[in-house]
Amino acid sequence: MSYRIDPRLPLTGEVRRILAEEIGKALVHLDAARDRPEQALHKCRRRLKKVRSLLRLVRPGDEIFCSTENHCYREVAALLAEPREATALIETIDRLAKNFP
Repeated sequence: MSYRIDPRLPLTGEVRRILAEEIGKALVHLDAARDRPEQALHKCRRRLKKVRSLLRLVRPGDEIFCSTENHCYREVAALLAEPREATALIETIDRLAKNFP
């Protein structure tokens, strides 16, 4: 999904709006992980990748802030990596067991 930046508004405000939307969606996915962890963790990590991509895109405007935030979201994504890998492995084994009884 692409975002539109309104050229009539300050760039920092538009970037903050997009970051807030992506972080909010990541939190929604994380909350949904209680019911369907296999999909929710994957979606949450994808949202965090978008957040980090945007931070890298605007990094020249505020190197310290963007680097610090990027580091924080990288750490959060790393914490979600192991549970995501475990659920993906279980999904794969379930599919294999179904297709090759």
